[in-house]
Amino acid sequence: MGNAKENKKAIDPSSRDYDFSDIKPDERFVQIMKEYWVVIGVFIVHCALLIINLYTLGADPSKYTYVLGLPLWLFLELCEFVVMIITCFFIIDHVFMDMDVTPRGKLIKKEKK
Repeated sequence: MGNAKENKKAIDPSSRDYDFSDIKPDERFVQIMKEYWVVIGVFIVHCALLIINLYTLGADPSKYTYVLGLPLWLFLELCEFVVMIITCFFIIDHVFMDMDVTPRGKLIKKEKK
């Protein structure tokens, strides 16, 4: 069982005769895919909240409720926008990782404060 790593043959870079399972995935690409899915998920939630808010509260102008002189749907859109900005800063600080972009680069671990 532990011999699986030892049994992998060395890949000749000038040849195309190799198995994809012999290729070790680059940790940077794995991290980038995690970051990608987090950003896409946050974007989809953000758009869904905006659309739900607009179609439920902004439908009939005769029934508008006002908050600070703004219609309730617009006030909630602005609040959701502020929450989205805070969420973006949180994602940048806690999910995204620095990485070296050289051919043999590595992920750079953040120091804990």
